[in-house]
Amino acid sequence: MKVRVVGDWPGSVSLRRGWARAESRPWNDTVPLAHLRMQRGNAAFIGDCVEALREMGAPGVLSPPLPASAQRLWQEAAFRPHAELALLRLDVDGRIGAPSHLVVTGGRSDIREALRIDAAAFDEFWRFDRNAMEEAISSTRNSVIHVVRKAGGGLAGFAVTGVGVTIAYLQRLAVDPAAQGRGIGRSLVRSSARWASREGAHSLMLNTQLDNEPAIRLYESEGFRVLDEPLAVLKAG
Repeated sequence: MKVRVVGDWPGSVSLRRGWARAESRPWNDTVPLAHLRMQRGNAAFIGDCVEALREMGAPGVLSPPLPASAQRLWQEAAFRPHAELALLRLDVDGRIGAPSHLVVTGGRSDIREALRIDAAAFDEFWRFDRNAMEEAISSTRNSVIHVVRKAGGGLAGFAVTGVGVTIAYLQRLAVDPAAQGRGIGRSLVRSSARWASREGAHSLMLNTQLDNEPAIRLYESEGFRVLDEPLAVLKAG
């Protein structure tokens, strides 16, 4: 049975066959590879989704960041490792240091400026576009955007944090390169951890590129522990 596509590529599309479901969109504004997110299905359905996306013009398909324990179905569908991410965890039940900067709650009116900072702070593959930012904000039952504002207007940095039940997720953190080296990232980490604790979470999770040593050093200095099982984005095509 052929996969049914709802929506128009290169916009967001749903892929369906019987009980199986998946969602896809371009990875970001500059990388046209498809980002495939499975809701339910088997390896055969994943493979057929890849074929459907290729027929619509996607030059390749990427998985979400996956732990090794969740990669088997994707590997059976001919996905192979493409990029690795370190997974880190912080216990937020204990004392968390105070931010050194004024960190305030932002809003949707800050997203455009946050995306500008994101594009400047990350290389092309890892940049967020509007769709990715919206997904980060809406992926948990409750979320917040923390921002550090410049004296003359605009943002110096931002963080998106969400909480599920007992685990919170630092979904994104970026500091304007022109403002780096001033401890703004550390202040955003602390604000995110304090918010997660107030929301009832016991731990805060995040991931970052495995080779992003400055970021990993910052997180470790704030008490994060690098977990033994890294994440991987897999690619087909």
